[in-house]
Amino acid sequence: MAADLRDVSSSEAAIQAASNLGEGIGQIRLPMAGNPLRYINGYVLEDDGGLTVVDCGWKADDVLAAMHAGLHALGHALSDVRRVVITHHHFDHYGLAATLRRAGVPELLMSERDWKRAEGFAQSRVANDRAADAWLARNGFAPREIDDEGFAGRWEVMEPTRTIADGDRIGRLEAVWTPGHSPGHMCFVDTRSSRILSGDHVLDPITPHVGMWRGHEGDPLGDYLASLEKVRGRGPAGALPAHGEPFPDFDRRVDELIAHTGQRDAQVLAALEGGAASAGEIAMRLPWTRRNRSFTDLGDWHQQFAVAETIAHLHHLEAIGRVRREAGPDPIRYIAVT
Repeated sequence: MAADLRDVSSSEAAIQAASNLGEGIGQIRLPMAGNPLRYINGYVLEDDGGLTVVDCGWKADDVLAAMHAGLHALGHALSDVRRVVITHHHFDHYGLAATLRRAGVPELLMSERDWKRAEGFAQSRVANDRAADAWLARNGFAPREIDDEGFAGRWEVMEPTRTIADGDRIGRLEAVWTPGHSPGHMCFVDTRSSRILSGDHVLDPITPHVGMWRGHEGDPLGDYLASLEKVRGRGPAGALPAHGEPFPDFDRRVDELIAHTGQRDAQVLAALEGGAASAGEIAMRLPWTRRNRSFTDLGDWHQQFAVAETIAHLHHLEAIGRVRREAGPDPIRYIAVT
């Protein structure tokens, strides 16, 4: 799952700045320079009292320029935007929010859980990075040191003017709490068009990253599966995802993601047939991305994501009684329950 999110061909057609999707919805493709995904979607919805923008890209001059150009192409200006709504706290969705607030956008909305996560990262980024590295090491994988200063510059933390919860109404949108990819991830059902703005929860054809980067996150993969069931039927007119293009058959993709998760669980269990192993050892035995690449072919970042995803699968399999942890010193090792 990890590298799937970033394993998109760069040979696609050139990015069109903005598209009118009808029913008062516009799509602005905000650039992600240097990332194979190439762009993230900001959606612009015409609503009573002004525009609602859902997700705003990371902090960069070219993203701000694309936001202005996209709004202009749709017949609007930044001064028409009443609120920015964030699906989740990851920097490619939230990083530009502070810039937009300073430029005069009155409201910024996101979930309480993801606001606390963003605030915590901002206050102690180095400590959080070290904690993640230590957790991966406990799980049998020693990550290489990666220079993430470029990443750090792509977001800026700003407190929301309002936090949102499951079932809240924001103009024409209804919030649906869908944890998994992040603890406070929100999808938004558009009550006018019957489309669902699915953030990183439901993507097509790539799969979202669901990983465990700490030892106290519960069962994020179980949360993700429950959230997939929760949104079934909520987008009868189609999905507006954060990455890739809108697609019509939302429930078909929900079913595919559930099936994919089950197939991945089966691969993890097969990797344990030889006896107890750590998440790092199991990740090295699994194929990765839609192209079935080997673990050693992945870049440093993607190897970390792959191990974090493997941990999430192991924790879920432990939660449903399919594996158990072996007692003993680190690394943490798992064995299949027969």
